[in-house]
Order: sequence, then structure tokens, then C-alpha cells
Amino acid sequence: MHGRTGVAAWLLVCAAGTAAGEAADGFSVPALEARLRVGEHADVAAAATERVAAVEAQHGRYHRSLAEPLQLLGDAHLAGGDAEAAIAAFDRAKHIVRIDDGVQGLAQLPLLYREAEALAASGDRRAANDRHELAYSLKLRRFGAGDPQLIAGLYQLVDWYRHHHKYRPAQVLYRHIVDLAQAHYPPTDPRTIEALAAYADSFREQLFGVRRVGRGGFRAWPPGHPEDPPWRTESSYFQGRRLFREVLALTEAAAHAGDVEVAEAAVALGDWHLLHYEYGTAMRHYRRAWRLLDGERALRAELFERPTPLNLRLPRDPAQAAEARGSAPGGTPRDGLVRLALTITHRGDVVGRRTLAAEPPNIMEFKVRRAAKFTRYRPLLEGGEPTAHGLELVYRYRYYPGYGGD
Repeated sequence: MHGRTGVAAWLLVCAAGTAAGEAADGFSVPALEARLRVGEHADVAAAATERVAAVEAQHGRYHRSLAEPLQLLGDAHLAGGDAEAAIAAFDRAKHIVRIDDGVQGLAQLPLLYREAEALAASGDRRAANDRHELAYSLKLRRFGAGDPQLIAGLYQLVDWYRHHHKYRPAQVLYRHIVDLAQAHYPPTDPRTIEALAAYADSFREQLFGVRRVGRGGFRAWPPGHPEDPPWRTESSYFQGRRLFREVLALTEAAAHAGDVEVAEAAVALGDWHLLHYEYGTAMRHYRRAWRLLDGERALRAELFERPTPLNLRLPRDPAQAAEARGSAPGGTPRDGLVRLALTITHRGDVVGRRTLAAEPPNIMEFKVRRAAKFTRYRPLLEGGEPTAHGLELVYRYRYYPGYGGD
């Protein structure tokens, strides 16, 4: 989860209130963090608990030097899978930091992000979203909407929204990032192009991405931004096309960009058109990219040596579906397999599907065949020209005997 800055960041906050005798017990944050990374969460939790008790005995329950071991304790609980204990530790550390830094202070941000991670792990995604939006609102209050220092906070909230398929709120923030970049950086600055490319990609993901189970389930809107009016009518298609075109135009004009960067922007725009069945326009961009990559044969092979799926939406793993419903039987799930031979035209359409293997039969074969049927592929290019090609699609899954797919 985003915002996992090191516990050592609290040294600046806590050092002033750390008594001389407290460092003599061998409590070392970097050493304990290293132990966390290798899975020794129980030992780290014990060390952090001991440290908390020692500080409380000497300074009371609200001394600011408690924030550091409490944050480490929360990290250890979260690593060990005890989200509820982690939430309690992070919440207490957050309140101690607020006593010292104020309720609007930015020193609490690492704890807000950790608390959000723990809340999401516990299944309370609505409360986790509240923490993410609160963290952003604190940055907005501190820096102001027109300060480029806000960009990092915008990206953190964008990533949270996109992870949970909240595309419209994410796009509102992308627009803000782009506006800030264009106001403070040169027109072809890499940061502006990067923001535009991510903004454009959010539309592709919104229309053609795979929706993951266990995400979303809450209402989200970025603080400080007015909600869309009901008469907002510009379509996702036109917005996405405009942005992909703008990325290509800026990349072409950028002094830092070479043939590889231009080719990649052209491929992204070509993929957008192919997904919308605009075959001629897509092929024009693909041919251009193929020519530009003449000196980069490895990348050209990666992009064009075989058909590439652009919107493959394979079905849910049936074992995961049963577990999510709470209907999974006891025992160990078994492994299943579906292998299809596909025939793909020079336009990227799937026109032939033949089952090579389905083990066991009659569980997932139909769903995989259906997913393959509606997939668009970036076609194989030979000599710069699109060519029909065969491809093998392999889908591996887990299932419980007697329980079908979702």
C-alpha cells in the first residue's frame, strides 16, 4: 500500500523527546525493520511492545517518543496478519503525533497510510478510503491547490482510486496533476508527458480492464474538487483519444525523446484505435512504430513478433470465487487447465477457437472460450505488415471438486 515510508522518518519527530536512558536498551529501529523484512514479525512485535512499556513507565502514556515503537508494533502486527491489532497500534501512534504536531500536521501522514493499509486488510475499505482522502486533504490544506508540491499526494490518492476501480475520481486528480505540470514545467517536460500518459491509460483501463474481486464497495470523491454535474457529456472514447494523441504529439516535440519513446506512444494510440475497431488508423500507427524500432529489434520483437491481447478478460479462479463467497469446502483445491488454439486475423480478431485440453472437462472451458472470443489482439507484424497468426492460450486455475466456476 502506498505511503509506507520508513519508521526511521519518525526519528526527526521523536528525537527531541527521547530521554538519554531510552537509547541504552539496544532498541534499534533499522535493525528491527530489517528483521521485519525477513519475516520475524513476532520477535519485532515483542521488542516493540517491550519498548512501549518501558517508555510508558518512564514518561507516561502520551509521550511523543511512543509514536516510533507503536508504529513499528503496528507494522509487525500487520506483517503477521493481525490487522485489528495493527489498526489499534497505528491509531494510538497517530493520536500521540497529533498531540505534538496538531490535528492538521503532516507528521501523521505515514500513520494514516499505514492505518489505511490495515483497514483495507481487515475488509473495511470504506474507512481505508477515508484515511487516504484525509491524508490528501491535509496536503491540500498545507500546500494549496496550485503548488506543485501537491503532485506527490495527488498520485498517492490516484493510485488508491485506480486500485479500487474508481476511475472518474482518479481522472479528476489526473487533470489536476496535468494542470499543475503544465503551469510549472516546460510544455514537453517528461513529468507532464508521464502524467498525460497515465491519465490516458486510466480511460483504457476503465473501458477494457479487468475488474478484480475484493476492491471498491465505497463511495469516493477527492476532497476539494467539485463533483461532476449531471449534464457532463464528453465520452470516455473522445477523452481517451484526445489524451493519447496529445501524448504522442508532445513526445514527438520533446528534445529528450527518441525513436523508442515515439514508437511506444504510437503503439499506445494504435491500441486505443484497435480496441474501438478503427483498424486502418491503428495499423497506420503500428507500421510507424515498427519502422521507428528498426534499430531496437528486441523491443520491436516484444511488441510485434506475436499477437498481443489488449483486453483479455479471463474468468475468476473458481476456488477464489468459492472462498470469497464463504462456500469453499474443506480440503485442498485441485489444479485445472484449459488450453485453446486460437486463429487471429491480421485485424486482431479471434475467428477460430479449438480446445486442445480441458482438465477436468466442463468446468471452465466454456468461459475461457467465451473470453477468448471477445478479445482483441494487436496483430503480428511481418515486414511491417499485419499478418494472420495462430496462438495458444493457456489458462490455469484452482477448483474444489464438486464446485464449479463463479
